[in-house]
Amino acid sequence: MSDSNDKQVQRGVIVELDFAVLPGHKLLLAISKELFAKAGLTVDATLMARYMGGKSFSSGLNALTTKQAKTIDAPALIAETNIAFSAALTQSLKDIPSDFVPFIEALLAKGVKVIIISRADVEAVKTLFPNPSEHLVFQTDTSSGFGFLGWDVWRRAARKNNLRERLCVAVVGSGFSVKGALTSSMGSVFKENPLTAHQDFSGGDLSIQAFDKALVKDIVAMLRV
Repeated sequence: MSDSNDKQVQRGVIVELDFAVLPGHKLLLAISKELFAKAGLTVDATLMARYMGGKSFSSGLNALTTKQAKTIDAPALIAETNIAFSAALTQSLKDIPSDFVPFIEALLAKGVKVIIISRADVEAVKTLFPNPSEHLVFQTDTSSGFGFLGWDVWRRAARKNNLRERLCVAVVGSGFSVKGALTSSMGSVFKENPLTAHQDFSGGDLSIQAFDKALVKDIVAMLRV
């Protein structure tokens, strides 16, 4: 497709709210420590990274239980953890970075469609944005990845919203999500944290520290808006 035709096609930014904006990895570790202990399992940051990182929740939990020679009700533990995680994310919305909403509004002002993916209560997420827009979409995360979004989630989010993957930028919070976005032909900007710093972020376009005007400019340039 020519550049002239590309300029007529809708651009998109897809945000992994729970891990790129909210402290999702920290919350998930704390919840897992508490609930896994009740099931007789031990987990810490090192064990979570070694046995659960980059896997589906069920596969990672199976690897952990095999290593610790435990028999558990895995579906029940996964369901309980997911419910507690969603509640904790919803609670953490009150502490969302002050520059995030202006960042999203600046992208919308440039004509970029924004999809926000989260396990937090969707109605609570919506209240963060006082100015509704047809180009601002909220999507509940139902993926199976433990602490990341796989390639299928990124691709489905784009296609569900009539976006072309190669004309989207993903805002991610882990190396595994960078890989998923890259596999889906998306560019990505990533925000590391102490629980993900060991991961491979190669393939990501830009490491970020804040959701500021400079980042808006960088993403607009990536999308050739």
